[in-house]
Amino acid sequence: MTKKLLLTIFQVAVTVGLLWWVFHDPERRHEMAGALKLADWWWLLFGVVVFFGCTLLATARWVILLAVQGIRLGWWKSWQLFMIGMFFNLFLLGSTGGDVVKMFLTMREARENRAAALLSVFMDRVIGMLALIFLSLGFLYFRYDLLIKTEGSSALLTVLLWLLAAALVIIVGMFAVSGFGWVHFLPLWTPLRGRIIEISAACHLYARGWRWTIWAFLISFPLFGLFFTTFYCAARAFTDQLGILDIFSVMPIVAVITAIPISVAGIGLRESLFVSLLAPFGVIAAIATLISVTGFLINTVGSLAGGLVFLFYRSSNREAINFQDMAREVGQLEGKIEEKE
Repeated sequence: MTKKLLLTIFQVAVTVGLLWWVFHDPERRHEMAGALKLADWWWLLFGVVVFFGCTLLATARWVILLAVQGIRLGWWKSWQLFMIGMFFNLFLLGSTGGDVVKMFLTMREARENRAAALLSVFMDRVIGMLALIFLSLGFLYFRYDLLIKTEGSSALLTVLLWLLAAALVIIVGMFAVSGFGWVHFLPLWTPLRGRIIEISAACHLYARGWRWTIWAFLISFPLFGLFFTTFYCAARAFTDQLGILDIFSVMPIVAVITAIPISVAGIGLRESLFVSLLAPFGVIAAIATLISVTGFLINTVGSLAGGLVFLFYRSSNREAINFQDMAREVGQLEGKIEEKE
């Protein structure tokens, strides 16, 4: 039984357990049913519109990162690949996740610059995480005193700060390893050595085009703002207790923790987090759960659109897409990058 299969089994088990914990209380289910009858559904529709605005900014950031390496796919093709990646990232379990699909299709489009195409996806993730660190610290400054009032939200805030500190150390370390050439001295037994080499290579490439890389970084702030706004729309559909700053203060915690592969697509975990984090704002568990579920559904509807894009997608060279070969081909290119470093 492979490690990836064990991870999938673990994620499914955690997801089922958390969903049971969230929805097993009949009183909470009754309160949720009542809130659904009174919901303002126009806010949820507006949230879907906001989500697609989010995809445009995310595509703009990726287009810049591709252009730094001389890859010009065009806005329409880049948006298609981004949406397809979103779809598979949400719905596909196992080794062939959204990033692998996105890498594979991008490599097909940029045949003469396959390594740079792959590394653009890594750098997209790195820049996003770096921007999320700054956003988290900024928004938490305004609601820190409130979030530490309850035991649950205070514990989650502590977890977030530790995770952000670790992420910052790792990102700075990647740039240092790349800048000083230390990657050559990493022992073969170093944990995540392959991933370190890949990200280090990406950092080295994008440091040369630092002006455009900074623009990609700056785009991340309104991008996250729109993503957080989708959950604000979900909140407004059920309550007027929460302002946009309140949602923006808790969303970094949710975004960072659900990014850890604990449950399938963060399902169950996200609901548990919202219940704990919105308690200091006076939001009952039933409403907090609905905000989480509907916010996730807004993003799910947008990701489903990525499935439709995939159905009609045709690569520039008209090659057929073989899912069995996808992870293997990406893995081979990753191995070549490691050898070069």
